Amino acid sequence: MHLALAEEILRRDALPPTIRRLLTWQRGPFLLGHTAPDVQTVSGQTRDETHFYTIPRASDRPAYEALFAAHPVLAHAKSLPPAQAAFVAGYAAHLLLDELWLDDVFLRYFWQDWDTRRDKPRAGVLRERLFLHNVLRTWMDRQDQQRLNGSVATALLEAEPRGWLPFVGDDHLRAWRDWLVGQIGVGGSVQTAEIFARRMGVPVAEVEAVLRSPQQMEERVFRHIPRAALRAFHDTGYERSVALLAQYLKRRGNRAPTNH
Repeated sequence: MHLALAEEILRRDALPPTIRRLLTWQRGPFLLGHTAPDVQTVSGQTRDETHFYTIPRASDRPAYEALFAAHPVLAHAKSLPPAQAAFVAGYAAHLLLDELWLDDVFLRYFWQDWDTRRDKPRAGVLRERLFLHNVLRTWMDRQDQQRLNGSVATALLEAEPRGWLPFVGDDHLRAWRDWLVGQIGVGGSVQTAEIFARRMGVPVAEVEAVLRSPQQMEERVFRHIPRAALRAFHDTGYERSVALLAQYLKRRGNRAPTNH
């Protein structure tokens, strides 16, 4: 999802031209940054350490503001090398999108109680909601994967971290980059379903059974969240991401090469 949205932002013309040129010039770092908060998968950090917000929320401050408050050196794109500025811009946009998903999708449609019958154990209802939430995330991941072209993996490999984050080592960012490329590159296999199944402690076949059944997707997933809500999430995410990128990079967009 993050890669597909980043590519859409580069493809469309909502960004100011100078900023769009910068991010196109630094496409690899921008794409890597757009996925990098999930680096805890390989770094062993907690999610809070890389996402800068907790679930449930402990603060109303946007996560990207918490990132910049914790690491002021990252807050001013004009003082960063172009590759790092593009990477951090993508990182901040990822945090924005994750919080939007939390508020507009997960809490609104999956955290609410679906079944108020007193004879149904609440724990069982909660497990079902969390399971189907991850089924939806896997379904969306596969939809977005179809929007990516073969150049994404190549662009990611061109991103070479050099002290881009004070709280994540370059070796972990490279390992994360290579892990992504291994999945979306030629001959790769995306492991979203396997990862979510492992986290939930269920067989991956259980996830795949729902994904491969249009009837189950309609009866178990889309009866709780309308497709219109997913479209609204995408549209709002795109608009807010563009606004954030424009604000963060507004003072250094004119430093991108004019021939790109």
